[in-house]
Amino acid sequence: MSTKTGKILARSFWVSLISVVILIAAGWFGARMWLAQSQMPYDGQSSVAGLSDEVEILFDRRGIPRIHGQTDRDVLLALGWLHAGERLFQMELIRRMASGELAELFGPAALELDILNRGFGFARRVAEDPPRLDPETAALIDAYVTGINQRMKAAERLPPEFLLLGHTPRPWTRADVLSVAYYQTFYPLTLVQQIRDAYLTVTEDFGPEAGAWLETLTGSGIPSIPALRLTEASNTWVVAPERSQSGAALHASDPHLEFDTAPGLWYAAGLHSDETLDVVGVTAPGLPFVAMGHNGRIAWAFTVAPVDLFELYRLERDPDRPERILGPDGWIELIERREHIAVGGQDEALAQTYRFVPFGKVIETSPSEVLVLRWAGFELPIAPLIQHGIAINRAEDFDQFRTAAGDMGALSVNWSYSDKAGHIGYVQSTPVPVREHEEFFRVLDGADPQYQWRGFHPPAARPFALDPAQGWLANANNLAAGPDWAYPLPGFYYQDRIRHAVDLLESQEVFDQADMTRFQLDRSSDRALAWKNWLAETAEASGRTVIAGDLHEWNGEMSVASDVAGLFARWWGYLPRALFDSNGESDRPDWRTLRPLTDRWLREQENNAPGLAVRDRDQAAAIALDDALRAGARPLGQIQTLHVRHPLAQSTLLDRWLNLSRGPFPFGGDSASLNAAFARFDPETATWQARAGASMRFVLDWDNPDAFTLTLALGQSGNPFSPHFDSFLGDFLAGTPWTVPWSRDEVEQTTVSRMTLTPR
Repeated sequence: MSTKTGKILARSFWVSLISVVILIAAGWFGARMWLAQSQMPYDGQSSVAGLSDEVEILFDRRGIPRIHGQTDRDVLLALGWLHAGERLFQMELIRRMASGELAELFGPAALELDILNRGFGFARRVAEDPPRLDPETAALIDAYVTGINQRMKAAERLPPEFLLLGHTPRPWTRADVLSVAYYQTFYPLTLVQQIRDAYLTVTEDFGPEAGAWLETLTGSGIPSIPALRLTEASNTWVVAPERSQSGAALHASDPHLEFDTAPGLWYAAGLHSDETLDVVGVTAPGLPFVAMGHNGRIAWAFTVAPVDLFELYRLERDPDRPERILGPDGWIELIERREHIAVGGQDEALAQTYRFVPFGKVIETSPSEVLVLRWAGFELPIAPLIQHGIAINRAEDFDQFRTAAGDMGALSVNWSYSDKAGHIGYVQSTPVPVREHEEFFRVLDGADPQYQWRGFHPPAARPFALDPAQGWLANANNLAAGPDWAYPLPGFYYQDRIRHAVDLLESQEVFDQADMTRFQLDRSSDRALAWKNWLAETAEASGRTVIAGDLHEWNGEMSVASDVAGLFARWWGYLPRALFDSNGESDRPDWRTLRPLTDRWLREQENNAPGLAVRDRDQAAAIALDDALRAGARPLGQIQTLHVRHPLAQSTLLDRWLNLSRGPFPFGGDSASLNAAFARFDPETATWQARAGASMRFVLDWDNPDAFTLTLALGQSGNPFSPHFDSFLGDFLAGTPWTVPWSRDEVEQTTVSRMTLTPR
């Protein structure tokens, strides 16, 4: 072959290669451009069937809409239109989670969750026993649903997740909204899943003395259900005018949810009609009201109230007729229900049989007995969650607020309240069962009538407070009522963050809005302050005097730049294993099960704490320190990170192609900080992965509602092609508040685009 021929062939090869690259790139970017057309518009005009009049939507630079319409119905229709435009795939996932239909989309990987949720029957109960809504609430839900479906019809392309999965969502119905609402009453109680397992283990494996010790813990109790964890905790506090620099009430909230998944739960919006709705705050896509925010007259927020709304019963089976069990009133028949769960990629649906008794669901069976779960949500109405959610948006004073917030079905939350008139308050919505026993740490004999509930304590008898003499109220998932409350409030309550919140709220005579923001960003750890000196003494005992000195001088702040914080985090990560792991040498529970009890067990050594540890605590501290130092000294931000992933980012190709993930970012704090980081420790890599924390932050000084700040953790949109997919992320990581004004004049000043919806 001649040199000239070789050059020609080489040139041809490179031309062909370049052509292939160009074609691949054209396909890559062309498909991205095609998918990008699924974005919701932020300006222009769209005609929407169902509207009675024109609706104007003003967007700020973060994509927060202010919806202005003539009627409440039109405004909620527009909210449904926006929810579908920005969060349709997220709404589909929530709807399918509530109905137990995820496996149809995601195959066997989602089957276990479907089996669980189908068994709880959220959607089935709504279908078989439709909630009794008043006519106005039914009409408002229908308007919201109309908006969702009109947006789906009008969209040039569905969001990219639907296109990639080849799935077209069915229209939404009123029943879908009610099923999602019903499911949302269940998720706060997942807060205590891990601690429930730890308490059961202590009671069952370490004897009655250990159970007695658990009863001595402040506000303790045992939740009785393993469940999907959607939440970790929350903070909220209110300050009275006499403790406020401005002379008006102050209000702060930062609910903690998983923030390592895109999109986040909250969608910020303002609803402004010429009838009754005039409110701004955060909404949950799938529900037609503002969950937390203010209406110019009152403000409200909530934290989870981890009260025990469950009971576990063991019931004997009839040996001759195993379909019968012995209940409190004699033999009763088990009720069977058969479900068929569609599984993507499989030709036939999975048949699943569930069994029930009149007072609960069978969760385990053996030839001789069944284990039955009783949950308050099986017995309480669903309608109040929507009806009273809308009523809160309209409330004008504490009495109206308490009436609505105190009775929301099975929702178990602590509500904080403030108003323009200068009042501050607290209401607990939890429907606590009337029990004739106080045995909260064991499986009960279901045939014994004393263990059956006698209804629920009425809303008027639930804990509340108004204008306390101390000039502030705070809750961080702690027990809100005193020890002399009229009836027991069993549950598992957090104590670490509330201790620090109280310290801060008593640290000054008066506070301003900047103080509220500063408190929300505070990364001082109650845990670190409690145990850093012990770690210092451990270091000193092994000759590590420099480390000991650094620990003694450290202020307990879990800062990303701090080497000492990094060492403490690693030591704390290894400590439960050093305390509780027997390396298989005894018939003890797995050390990971006892991890949630570490802090409480250590604090209660003077209070007859049971012998959970396999070795002396000082020996365990030394072993954990050796493990932490063996992994190397690093600033906290290098070993604790936040990595936000979209559900489809499990595919590396899709992740890169659609730019679905964000991070990893250095992340400070721990679960005992007000600016919390609930993280998972990996002992193999000695790193922490932040999973949950502040899902949004809001601060309001009633002296100037136009200075109200509201910051999300990620962004408004769930569409990765939207400019608002992560438009809050920088603000969130930097702790920079975003101002969301109240008056129309100020809103106009912050408007960058506007959309008009017109009747079709």
